[in-house]
Amino acid sequence: MATQRNPIRAETLQAVAAEYAGQPINADQAKLYLEYMEPICEMFSGLRKLPLKDVEPAVIFRPVVTDE
Repeated sequence: MATQRNPIRAETLQAVAAEYAGQPINADQAKLYLEYMEPICEMFSGLRKLPLKDVEPAVIFRPVVTDE
């Protein structure tokens, strides 16, 4: 069930920045950020296509504190 994602729009970035982050941005800033965000989202889409269903989770490192 693979669906193709729609590209992010500059208007969407402006709305998210203003509504969720409380940091309104202008249209020029949104277009600039879009150049960075779109490739990142494409990489996430690529990760979703990987056959990772049966892969074990990574080991979590927890440092051990010793009294010296």
